Amino acid sequence: MPLLKTVKPEEATGVTKEAYSIFENMGAPVALPMQMMSISPFFVEAQGNGLKYYISHPNLKFPLLAHIRMLVAYNEGYEYCIALNEGMLKMLGGLSQEDVDAVKADPSKAKLDDKDKAMLLYVLKVTQDPAMSSAEDIAALKDMGWAEQDIFEAVQHGLGMITAGMAFKIFKMSE
Repeated sequence: MPLLKTVKPEEATGVTKEAYSIFENMGAPVALPMQMMSISPFFVEAQGNGLKYYISHPNLKFPLLAHIRMLVAYNEGYEYCIALNEGMLKMLGGLSQEDVDAVKADPSKAKLDDKDKAMLLYVLKVTQDPAMSSAEDIAALKDMGWAEQDIFEAVQHGLGMITAGMAFKIFKMSE
């Protein structure tokens, strides 16, 4: 049982209901990490706004973002989001279980174009060890057509998975 009381989807009002509607409008259950955020109106609204932003991002598309979430979660041992994003990649991204297993074993095997794969590998590298980031990495991503804003936002997306995963474990959300 979670250590803190969250707002159930059927009891949501105001900003919480609005944030939950993102999932409900897609015909999906409200994810537990979003329900965890319901403890704070500020954070549930921020999380909802972040989701809306990334859903309509002009350059960071679903397959790349789902790979970032799944693999950062995998590196962090965040089982709930590993399974959630694995399911999304299989259902919406057309990946097989073999594809998912292969990319978890070796992220360079991601079924992404070279540009997206380069971004994925950079995000994974720097979220595991921030000291590994370099000017050469940024230049290489820019040479592939990525803007600095895209690079920053992709890294922030990965970092969000780390902080959400830690909070999920701290508050025993999956128990």
